[in-house]
Amino acid sequence: MIKNLPSVDDELIVKLRKANENRGLWYYYLLKTAKDKGYNIEEFARKAIRKVGQARKGQYPDTDDLKVFVEAFMDDINKNLFEMELIYINDKEAKIEFHYCPMTGMWTKLTEDQKFLEQICDIAMDVDRGLFDEYDCFDFVLGKTICEGNDTCELYIKKVK
Repeated sequence: MIKNLPSVDDELIVKLRKANENRGLWYYYLLKTAKDKGYNIEEFARKAIRKVGQARKGQYPDTDDLKVFVEAFMDDINKNLFEMELIYINDKEAKIEFHYCPMTGMWTKLTEDQKFLEQICDIAMDVDRGLFDEYDCFDFVLGKTICEGNDTCELYIKKVK
């Protein structure tokens, strides 16, 4: 069973969550319609969504300093939007947990198909994978996710050079 309940109720964050829920609605219906028509959503959706992430590099610092990058990645808006928690950071790795996901909140209103929920969640994470494609010095690893029924989503950012 998926547990995904927000605890931050700041007015701006609530509005931004609604925008992210809308993004989740788009993802869901685009991928569901394509899947129902027999398209291989793994093949086309991953490439497209990864490009979105690659295009976001300009929103983050051009740095090889893990702490500087994580600070920007976890700005106040994102931290509250996803209820992010920095579990640890050192010179080689950071672990961030998301305690809430607005897109998962939308997806669970639209389907109970656990396999599809996990699939669209992982495809959606290609936004972050695409962002990290643009950094030679960092690697992105997705751990457990809320869509899999875990309490949090685990993101690892690893320094590779």
